Formats: sequence, structure tokens, C-alpha cells
Amino acid sequence: MKTTKKIFAALLAVMMIALMIPFSASAAETNTLTLNGKTGYTFTLYKVADVDTTTGEYKNITTGLESILTTKATEGVDSAALLTACNTLSLTGGTDYTYATGDALTKTISNLADGVYYLKVKSAPEGVNVTSVTNSVFALPYYTGSEWVNEVTVNAAEKITDGTPTVSKKFTNNATASSISEFIGKDVSFTLTGSVVGSTTEKAKSYQFVDTMSAGLTYKALTSVNLVKANGTKTDITSSVTYYAKTGTTDNSFTLTIDPTVLANDDFYSNVSVEAVYTATVNTNAVIGGAGNPNKVDLSYTNSYNQTSKIEGNEVKVFTFDLTVVKVDANNTATKLNGAGFTLYTDLACTSVATNGSEKVTSGTEVVDGKDVDKGIATFTGIKAGTYYLKETTAPAGYNINSTVYKVNISDNGTVTNANGETITQVEVGDTPLLTPNTGGMGTMMFTIGGAALIACAGVLFLIVRKKKAAK
Repeated sequence: MKTTKKIFAALLAVMMIALMIPFSASAAETNTLTLNGKTGYTFTLYKVADVDTTTGEYKNITTGLESILTTKATEGVDSAALLTACNTLSLTGGTDYTYATGDALTKTISNLADGVYYLKVKSAPEGVNVTSVTNSVFALPYYTGSEWVNEVTVNAAEKITDGTPTVSKKFTNNATASSISEFIGKDVSFTLTGSVVGSTTEKAKSYQFVDTMSAGLTYKALTSVNLVKANGTKTDITSSVTYYAKTGTTDNSFTLTIDPTVLANDDFYSNVSVEAVYTATVNTNAVIGGAGNPNKVDLSYTNSYNQTSKIEGNEVKVFTFDLTVVKVDANNTATKLNGAGFTLYTDLACTSVATNGSEKVTSGTEVVDGKDVDKGIATFTGIKAGTYYLKETTAPAGYNINSTVYKVNISDNGTVTNANGETITQVEVGDTPLLTPNTGGMGTMMFTIGGAALIACAGVLFLIVRKKKAAK
């Protein structure tokens, strides 16, 4: 009987040792994580619990996970619940793994201690719009039901959805044009369009248009800001946008910033773009012709990882031009004349109505102060491309007014052509001198000579008549 008990005790001991083999066998193994990452991203690896491979128990469990890691590692765990819980934790420490440009996308991380791990996306590349991220949880080693496995592969790149946001600036009334022309003092309307960034799970922290205008344009007013859905439906959020002008710069830059409460609302991410419309005035600092007055927009946003990115947009230009008129003596075009006045019209019919201000472009300003070498030059400054009709409205003293209506065309690139389609650099208008009789001159002399001749003839006739009478 005693022998039987001894044999049974021995067999029981052997069985217990055999059951412990799978737990303790891993102690001599090396744990390895193969991490497939994505260029520009940084991942952080946290150990949130220890695993005792001898007993299968979880130890040193991170606060907040105790209610989930209640069973043994050999019995499995609700990984979805564990991941959800980890995503809510504010973890510190951890080890970062960054995938810089040119790095291999697969990293082998060896000699990891036995434990439960949480792999989290820490940061994204600048200029990338992250819309979906799934972090990972795993155990090393993990138990298959018959043995411990010391190697895990995590395809983190497959758990990230991202894209590149865009931003554009267009003329509201001519969306396909890269440039337009306008009069100084007139308004131009611009439309800014930027992609919606983030998602309901990866909410953006900030969103703003950064608009840079040249010194020749002055911000006037914000017309509207709308969220635009894929089907074109718009939601007005103008009241939730702040305008801020930059100071201390040589340009006229400003920002339009969406209130963070809009970004915190899930509704924001059901849209595909943000559209802002505003007007600016062409001012007297505008560059005439030449390089024009460039202006562009950038999109600046902060993602869910508190990273701020700037997406550069396109540039458009506003041009404004000059038209030069030279007043000369029609008999000697080398002689320039002062004192003439001109009016430029947009409608030929209005050239006969000098008082019709609604169609009058502007009056030429003549150079008469003696500071310029060339006199008799009138310049119409800051006009847009188009067809115009030039008429002299005041003639220089001593000259007849030129009644010709001069048709000119200014092209989109500033080239000026006349009515015959010939390229010209200026409009030359010639006047002829007034012709008036001089007192005591040729006009009086003719009458005097004629009178004297008549008197002489009368005298001759008188003498002839007397002689005839005397002869009788």
C-alpha cells in the first residue's frame, strides 16, 4: 500500500512538472517583434503588464487595465476591450520607433521582456492628413494552447489610412483663370478651397487659411465660409470664423481661423472641403503691368497628434495697366504740347456725351510741372484690360481740338493695339494751329489797294469826259 502511494505521488509530481513545461520553456527564449511601419510615422511601444510564463499570470498591470487582465495568459484575453482601454490611457515612457525617409519599412526589435504590449501611432509626417488609425495590442510570448511563441509581427502600416490635403485660390467670377486685370480702386473676389482634415476618430485641433496678398491688394470683407459635402450641399459657418491681419509685414497677409468647437463636432468630418469667399481692393500700391500683383493661400492645420502642418497652395495674379497719350503739333510731331485734356471711355456711344460719368474711365493727368523732360504726356493709370475709346476734350491754347475718337485695346498681358490691330506703346494725338487774320495785314491791304484802284479809275474817267466836252 505504501509502495502504491509512493508510485502515485511520483506520477503526480511528474504530471505537474510536465504541465509546467510549456510555461517555463519560454524563459530561455528571446522575444522578437517585427514591426512593419510607414515612412514618416513614429510609433511608441509601451509595456502595460508583465507575463509570468511559469504560472500564466499577469503582473504589474497598468492602472486602468486591471478589470480586463483578470484571467491567465494561457486562457486568452478580450483584445478588443484591451485595445479600447489602452487608447484611453495617458501613458508615459515607452520606446519610439521612427520611420524616416529612406529607412527600411521593416524593423526587427529583439530582446523584449515577457509582457503585454501596446503599440501606438505617436506622430504622422508633416502635410499628411490622417483619417483612420488602429493601434495594436499583443503579448510576448503568447500561448497557442500547447506552447509559447516568442515572435510577433505587427503590420502597423496597414492600420493607417491617410492622404494629402489640398488648398487652392481662385477668382470667384473666373475660376479657371490664373490671372485677371482690374482698375485701381475696384474690388476683386477670391474663393479659397481647402480639404477637410482629420476624421471623427482623428479630430483636427486647428484649421486656418493663411492668405498672402501683395502690397497692391487690401483685404476688404469676408463674404462667406461654408462647409461643402460631396454632393455640393453647403453649410454656412461664417460666424464661427475669425479674421486676423498680420502686422509688421510688407504684404497684406491675414488668416481665417475656424473655431475649435466646429472641429470638435463630428458633423465637420461629413464634409469634403471648406470654402471661403472674400473681397480685396486693388490699391494705389499696385504694380502697374510687369510682374503684376501676386497673391496665394496656404492651409495650416493641427492634427490629433498636436502636429501643425502647412500645405502650400497656388498663386494667382491681379494685373492693372497704364495707357500713355502724347499730345503733339500735327505739323511737327516732334513738338509736344501742354494744356490738352483727354477722357477715356469704355463705350464708343458715350464719346459724344462728355458728361456721361458712368461710362467715363478717367481723365488723363498731363505732365506740366517742368520736372519731366517730356511734356505733353497724359497717363491713364491703373486700368484693366479691354477696349477703350480716347477723345480729346480740351485743346492746347492756340490749337484746334482733335475730334478723332481713338480706339485702343489693352490685352490681358498689357499689350496695347490700335484700331488697325497694330501694337503701339502710346497714343499720339496731333492738333493743328488756329488760323486767324492779322490786323493791318494782308486782309486790310487788299481793301486799300482795291479802293485806290477804284478812285484812280474814277479820276481817269473824269478827265476823259472833260476832254470830250472841251472838244465840242
